Amino acid sequence: MRRAIFILSQKGGSGKSTFSRALLDHLRLVRGMAVAAFDADGQVGQLLQHYGQRDSRGRLVVPQDPTTGVGSFDLRDPGQRGQVLDALDVAAPVLLFDFPAGCLGDLGRVIGGGRGLSPLLDAYEAEGVRVTVVVVVSNVQASTHNVLAALDAFGDRVEYVAVKNCFYGKPEDFLFFDGFTGADGLSYGGQARESLARHGGAVLALPALPGREYALCDLYSLGFTEAAGHRALKRSERAAIALFMQDFGQAADRVAPFFGYAPSCPTAG
Repeated sequence: MRRAIFILSQKGGSGKSTFSRALLDHLRLVRGMAVAAFDADGQVGQLLQHYGQRDSRGRLVVPQDPTTGVGSFDLRDPGQRGQVLDALDVAAPVLLFDFPAGCLGDLGRVIGGGRGLSPLLDAYEAEGVRVTVVVVVSNVQASTHNVLAALDAFGDRVEYVAVKNCFYGKPEDFLFFDGFTGADGLSYGGQARESLARHGGAVLALPALPGREYALCDLYSLGFTEAAGHRALKRSERAAIALFMQDFGQAADRVAPFFGYAPSCPTAG
């Protein structure tokens, strides 16, 4: 069965695009999978900037083949959001979408003029494409509501992965997502994790990439694997990025079926 991966968050700043970049890198360059990638934040999207095809002068190619670069469109533009549906015509076993923050309303308007997500999901199911919804969260209380909003919007028709962005702390520091008992003896949070479990969802920890190395990737518009071998970076910087991708790959492999591959899938040579 083909797989579509919808990566989203209702609020910006959670690390959604960082996860999108790392996952595309892992699937294409480490696992050797054929992935059609789409940045739904238009020409300014991070996925496009770092994994899009560029010409000999370093300019982004327009338009792009999403199976070798990154297709781009603006989900907020009524004239472009239909590309979420048109992507089904791309012959790739995995479709990966990096959606802009606050995308649930616009996704509900892709088909049917605001009739919600059901028409879109109907179309994907009719084509035999299974959808995984990935919600990236920080360790603040408001961020966990993004998981509940996605569960409420998509219901039981998709599979779910919640991503703890460890830039904001260790996996055990996501108190509002996991739930905790305060010094007053009262219980707080935990609704997101409990609801995710009821839907059969998985939890993944996104390792933290050091800020200096992250900034260098941005400076040179590099993908993570590309940066790990790029001579503009010091050896120690390249090593830090390589370690980040190694840790990310191990985390992704633990929930591999949600991303369209088997855990035992051999790596690319």
